Amino acid sequence: MTTIKIWKHFPREDLYECYQCARCTGSCPAMQVAPAIGPRGAILKCLNLGHDEVVEDEKIWLCCTCNVCEDRCPQKIPISDLLVALRNSAARRGNIPSRLGVAIELLAKTGRSMIVHQLDEMRAHHGLAPLPPAPVEEVRKILKKTGLEEVVEI
Repeated sequence: MTTIKIWKHFPREDLYECYQCARCTGSCPAMQVAPAIGPRGAILKCLNLGHDEVVEDEKIWLCCTCNVCEDRCPQKIPISDLLVALRNSAARRGNIPSRLGVAIELLAKTGRSMIVHQLDEMRAHHGLAPLPPAPVEEVRKILKKTGLEEVVEI
């Protein structure tokens, strides 16, 4: 399993610019619907415990990368970039939520991340043509190139 240090991809010094105003967390939609780690929590945990502790926490996957945290941050810390780097590091370690693993497996097999039953009938009902076949081989090439093939059983 490949492990990368996120500090190659995210400037750790940026985290020290945070003065804990919590505007990021107060605006986070993920924090409003689930007990997510939150942008401020991710920064604090990285600073106090190191990124290895953060990537073990499944809550990092609750971020919807809407970038509201960055828009609200008076210090302009690229928090979404931090969370994406943390998730990439977690994925390389195999720390992917099972439901996401299932979606990736389905994507590899069908070219789509979810199956909608009677999709063609629903599209026809709305006057739409059936969807073209998904480019499964192209999707598999992308999964292989990104290394997801090694992380998730496909």
